[in-house]
Amino acid sequence: MTRSSHRLLLLAILVALMIATAWWVFQRHPAADWASAPPALQGIMWPVARPVADFQLHDQHGQRFNANDLRGHWSLLYFGYLQCPDVCPTTLQSLHGLSALIAGSDTEAALPQVVFISVDPEHDTAQRLASYLSYFDERFIGLSGDAAQLALLAQSLGVMYAEYRDPNGVRSMDHTTSVLIVDPQARAVAAFPAPHQPAMMLQQWQQLRDYLGR
Repeated sequence: MTRSSHRLLLLAILVALMIATAWWVFQRHPAADWASAPPALQGIMWPVARPVADFQLHDQHGQRFNANDLRGHWSLLYFGYLQCPDVCPTTLQSLHGLSALIAGSDTEAALPQVVFISVDPEHDTAQRLASYLSYFDERFIGLSGDAAQLALLAQSLGVMYAEYRDPNGVRSMDHTTSVLIVDPQARAVAAFPAPHQPAMMLQQWQQLRDYLGR
């Protein structure tokens, strides 16, 4: 099997695992919220809210960050890494655009906190995270730390990631590209799929908050 075929197989396995997990959860615990939601919201809502695991990482300033820091307000979580050449910076720019649109809208809703979680903690130090995220938005939070804690958090949210090396030995990380929406109870309730367009995300964000009544 060629390296390209191996990578395609890996991606297919990751996608299949995500679909199988979501279907298994839905079959065991169908959610009334999802079943009665408008079709447009069913496209981004999860059939069952998934509680964030009791994880422990550090932000770009060296401060501890755990599930309690997600309580009391809405959060947008994105898993990526600093050497990502395309989708990660594009998504962060879109999240900056979304934050600007929310801030400029007529609603009184507080801005959701945007949390970038590195899937490459061995290389993405706090100092590098701080420098990188400041380019997009000073308010963004960057998390890194223990690999086991990262895996615990990712698994609780159905997020997949894996290292990949191309035929020339160039290293990269395959990872979930959706932006996860976490409610004030620290539960993932929906996700923005790629591609991430700020205007569309704003519309979906407002509809989701109105529908869930939180």
